[in-house]
Amino acid sequence: MLAKEMDISELVCYSNSLHCINLIKGPNMMFNVYDVLIQDIKDLIHQSNVTICHTLREGNRCADFIAKLGASSDKELLLCDSPSTDLLSLLKIYAADTFFSRK
Repeated sequence: MLAKEMDISELVCYSNSLHCINLIKGPNMMFNVYDVLIQDIKDLIHQSNVTICHTLREGNRCADFIAKLGASSDKELLLCDSPSTDLLSLLKIYAADTFFSRK
């Protein structure tokens, strides 16, 4: 919804949860506790040019960093004009095409 409000026409979302991706991309599942939320996500995706992709957790360190930051915050939504110093260093690693091995 935020991307739509910001008039972002193309969006690629990466998740390390293959199960969640399958729920979103797959057929509707009756009696799933998250059925309404999943349907809302599907509706938003169909209204926009959104691609959902799977990535390994190790390849999603920026998202992991932001998720942990959000979990430790008491704010419902935090918008930043620019990345923090810690996040910026992770982004620079990705820009340099640095690869991480799975442990």
